[in-house]
Amino acid sequence: MLLVSAIFVTAVPAQAEELEVTIDIAGIEGELEDQVRGRLGKPVSTEPAMLSSFRRRAPERIREALEAVGYYDADIDVRARSGADEWRLMVVIDPGEPVRIRDLNVQVVGEAAEDLAFAGIESRMPLREGDVLNHGRYESARRLIQSLALERGYFDGRYLVRRIEVYPEDYAADIVLQYYSGQRYSFGEVVFAESPLADEFLQRMVGFEAGEPYTAQQVGQLNRALRDSGYFREVRVSPEHEPGSGVAPINVALKPRARHEITTGVGYTTDLGARVRLGWERPWVNPWGHSMAADTEIAEKRQSVTGRYRIPLRDPLRTSLEYQIGAKMQDVADIDSEQVSGSVRHRHRLLSGWQQVLSVRADWERFRIDEERETTKLLLPGASWSRTRSRGGLDPTWGDRQMLSLEATETWLGSDVEIYRLRAGTRWLRTLGERNRFLVRADIGAMSSGDFDRVPPSLRFYAGGDQSIRGYKFQTLGPERDGTVIGGSYLALAGLEYGYQITPNWRPALFVDSGNALESFGDLSDELKVGVGAGIRWSSPIGPVRLDAAVPVEDDHEQIDSWRLHFSMGSDL
Repeated sequence: MLLVSAIFVTAVPAQAEELEVTIDIAGIEGELEDQVRGRLGKPVSTEPAMLSSFRRRAPERIREALEAVGYYDADIDVRARSGADEWRLMVVIDPGEPVRIRDLNVQVVGEAAEDLAFAGIESRMPLREGDVLNHGRYESARRLIQSLALERGYFDGRYLVRRIEVYPEDYAADIVLQYYSGQRYSFGEVVFAESPLADEFLQRMVGFEAGEPYTAQQVGQLNRALRDSGYFREVRVSPEHEPGSGVAPINVALKPRARHEITTGVGYTTDLGARVRLGWERPWVNPWGHSMAADTEIAEKRQSVTGRYRIPLRDPLRTSLEYQIGAKMQDVADIDSEQVSGSVRHRHRLLSGWQQVLSVRADWERFRIDEERETTKLLLPGASWSRTRSRGGLDPTWGDRQMLSLEATETWLGSDVEIYRLRAGTRWLRTLGERNRFLVRADIGAMSSGDFDRVPPSLRFYAGGDQSIRGYKFQTLGPERDGTVIGGSYLALAGLEYGYQITPNWRPALFVDSGNALESFGDLSDELKVGVGAGIRWSSPIGPVRLDAAVPVEDDHEQIDSWRLHFSMGSDL
């Protein structure tokens, strides 16, 4: 039985528009109180007629709110009181015993009854026998079956029975959901709109065949594949079907990127100084998806130009062949070098998310270390594996990066010197709570050569700088000869950083970096360098910007600064 009583005080002040409206609810709390307040709302104005109407409709609205979450036997007392500057609605509720689900009968008939995706669907529903009846959860359960049917290609499905029977006197409810799926549709032909790329090439990006059972997941994968291919600025994949046909053709609308794209950028890092970057890309050269690009960077301490030509292979989204040629000049500390290189790379993305690169690189490098000059020619076969995962956009809040690379050459391959080189690195970024961000990183490297003096600087190991050990200049740490850092055969670096998000775009940070470039790993305990400091991070529209102040720990070398600023941009990963 539902008992509703109300007493209304008719006195309303003359200045109604100045009244403060207050609604007090007693007898319930938590989610039940939120449910009632949400349904009850507030008066649209403080005019006497509107307040009177709001008070009269309050019991009905409260009853509807309570019944929606299973309370059909509530006692509701509503009173209104007005004063000189306040109108107060006082509600006292005894929700009573809730109605619980006595019997839950869920049936799926038709072809979906044999589909394993529907097996045990009752366990995935937000309804259980014995639960308090909640009409919102009932609607969610009903939509769960419909959504799964559409995702699996049962486009003709419908409910034969969809019913809630409520027995307030027994505080019980029976639910019946009987869904008829009809036949499961199969994929039809994938039809691409007009595009500069050949239809045969685009079909190689489709991960399913005509006649296979339809799944929305595969349609989504096709949409992501086309969007991530780098050829299009807009992609729309639309399944179509005629009722009763059993076939779902896929129509794909594409808007290609501009045939020529120019990018420019300016920046500054304490490692390389001010820099200007100019890039050109042609996303598609021919109907078979070949692409080419060129990049030029001019910085105070380094200048480079690189050209690339990429050829997609049988699986264009995962495998490609890339030709690259470039030149670089660098002048850092007592070392300057000129390098020209050309390479062929076979890139393949594994199903696990790792990217594998098999390469052959030819290098010509002329370099000066202090007053000694060398020229070295190398032919370097190599392999690398890397994986990057992240969440949070340009300034990730979660992610990790793993990298391993191997290179080797011998004189019988035409190289001037034998070299075996390994490099591995890991970075882990995690956010605890909503504000505490931790970054842990480690890098190791090892190289063996029969003639270290002829190994070019690009293959030696150095430490110090924005991405290495802060508090030290770029590439100023490593084995020395006559006061000149000549680089090492080994590398060991580690870092820990903590940042606290004070606003959505700003966070201060504390960090410690350690390690060094070495002649031998056994020298690490004697040659270990440590830098500590603090900085600020800004999540700019183009990515994070970092400004750090760092000091070397217990290092009295006369050429080492007592403290150093570091400025850099880009993701932590």
